[in-house]
Amino acid sequence: MAALWVGHLRLQRAGLADAAWPLVAGALAVFYANVGGGAAARRSAIAWMIGSWGARLGVYWVWDRVLSRPREPHRREPLLAFERKALVALFFSLPAIFAAIDPETTLGIRELAASALWLVGFAGETTADRQLVRWRRANNESACTSGVWRYVPHAHDVFELVTWGAHALFAAASPFGWIAIACPAAAAYQAWNGTRHAQLRRL
Repeated sequence: MAALWVGHLRLQRAGLADAAWPLVAGALAVFYANVGGGAAARRSAIAWMIGSWGARLGVYWVWDRVLSRPREPHRREPLLAFERKALVALFFSLPAIFAAIDPETTLGIRELAASALWLVGFAGETTADRQLVRWRRANNESACTSGVWRYVPHAHDVFELVTWGAHALFAAASPFGWIAIACPAAAAYQAWNGTRHAQLRRL
């Protein structure tokens, strides 16, 4: 994140700290999977789950929230803002730590169920974001009412919670993995807080 702070000085666009931390969290999960001493199948699965989530969401946010916005030559974000997001990335990589050190050689029912749940959440979140982008381009509005958004209010947040519930469920099969429940709890708080702020802005 410190390197990204240096890069944002040349980029001359705000928002990189908020947008890029999922990329760092995903990279940490892949790192843990490579250095952890647990079973290869479990390390590979959690690296794929969190790594794919981080890569997809991070690229989407960097494009949507940073690169698509005009340059602001005189605006700089403090290094502390980037380092705070580094801690957020470290926190959301917790499920990968527990799974990467679990030596159990076979995946259990809980982990297989978590993998299936992750597929639902990841596919739903990807679909919701793509539909939101198309809606904004066509209607120049932020409140999408088509596709999954028609049936699932706040579709991105809902599927994000499903995804993080899957990460926590997968980690819970490992020793001390129950601690990872803090991740979907934090994601739920972020979603609730963001919805609340959006409602206040409309008042």
